[in-house]
Amino acid sequence: MLKKDKREKKVALVSHCLLNQNAKVNGFAFFPAMINEIIDSLRKHNYGILQLPCPETIYAGTRRWWYVREQYDNPGYINLSRQILKPIVDQIKEYQNNGFKVILIGLDGSPSCGVRWSGSDNEWGGKPEIPDVEYPVVKENGIFIRTLIEMIKEAKLDIPPMIGAGFDIPNFKLEDVIKELEDFLTKCDKE
Repeated sequence: MLKKDKREKKVALVSHCLLNQNAKVNGFAFFPAMINEIIDSLRKHNYGILQLPCPETIYAGTRRWWYVREQYDNPGYINLSRQILKPIVDQIKEYQNNGFKVILIGLDGSPSCGVRWSGSDNEWGGKPEIPDVEYPVVKENGIFIRTLIEMIKEAKLDIPPMIGAGFDIPNFKLEDVIKELEDFLTKCDKE
């Protein structure tokens, strides 16, 4: 017989770099360590945190060039993503099968972890000569999030409610991103 305890049975899958800015590509870490406001919001709404692995750091290290989704949309990266996501999907299954609410907070603008927006440019490749323009984004999942969604569907699990925190969108405003996250969490609390 299971004992009752104080847990609220709410788990947030969170993109790695939102909790560890050290994993960011050089030039895109806008906070010294973690984004405290995300932690504060999750704590306020009583979510536990399951930190997703960082596929970009595993694949290309901390000294990688800026990438776009077209550079990560290859068999090697997708196979790596599937390999490191397997235990995450197993945990989602365990949580969902036992009545836990599971949500996902990705990183909009990221070529990997974008939920609504991801970095994209068909011209990028070869010598990294990036023009001095805003980072290009398109309205598509990043490759890692796309792969996670595919694996959740393959496992016949419920797709978690998800949001992308827009910290890789050019000219983001912290207060706007956190307000959107707060609204999302409040909506999830009511469902």
